[in-house]
Amino acid sequence: MNDGKSDLMYVKLVPLTADDREQFILDNQEAFNYGALKEFGRRDDHFEEDEQIISRETIERSIDNGEAYRIMLEGRIVGGVIIT
Repeated sequence: MNDGKSDLMYVKLVPLTADDREQFILDNQEAFNYGALKEFGRRDDHFEEDEQIISRETIERSIDNGEAYRIMLEGRIVGGVIIT
């Protein structure tokens, strides 16, 4: 049934700003840790640095050599992406 309302949600990519860089790095480390540990548990401890699945250096190098964006959904940050 179509009630005239759209069920579409709009996702927007917003270029990473310098003042958001630190939080972007921390958010990515948290997301990688969560995904890897949820999938594989502690049985495969392939940490790049201090309990981090992906190191700060790896993320910074990717940001510096690519394009980084925040993923926004209806004005809220819901993720991030780096395109290299």
